[in-house]
Amino acid sequence: MSPDISSLLLLAPLALYVLHALWRLIASDSLPAVLAFIGAYFICAILFRLTLPTLAVVPVWLPFLYPYAWTGIAALLLACGTLQVGRAGIRLQGVPPLMTAYALSQLCLHLGLVTLSTVLADRPLQAYAMLPPLVAAGGYLLYRLCLWFSQQQQGWLSWPGVIMTAVAAPLLLGWAAELLVPLLLRYV
Repeated sequence: MSPDISSLLLLAPLALYVLHALWRLIASDSLPAVLAFIGAYFICAILFRLTLPTLAVVPVWLPFLYPYAWTGIAALLLACGTLQVGRAGIRLQGVPPLMTAYALSQLCLHLGLVTLSTVLADRPLQAYAMLPPLVAAGGYLLYRLCLWFSQQQQGWLSWPGVIMTAVAAPLLLGWAAELLVPLLLRYV
């Protein structure tokens, strides 16, 4: 396989992830969500600039290489302003259901990574930093899972759904990284 084709195959999930996030954002027509995504981009740009100060254009392109970090910060900002907690679970008040499922899936992804990475020998965090296409594909699968759970509860993400998606995220990333890294190193 030529390097050009393999590079395109590895960048395709990232491009699709960014396009899907923008599609959800535009379709939601939610001002808090738009402001959260804009603020998250600038937060990511500042954090990347502080960690890599010698590279001039890092704040511009690195949020697109790690779009799940960008969407995770946006989900946290959106949850700070609109999260509603109840017996049925959690939801984002005033945010359309599809955007709510997307933001909550990203929130659960990062919650699971932060809480369970130490138990799993930091494999999920290593995948988070080193395998952006894998994390993008896993983030989309978690979105579909959260969407299914929230449709069952009329817009609420139930507590078992929160726990399942938060636990599934690091397990999925750690397991997939363990399987795919040797294959990628051998054939790419």
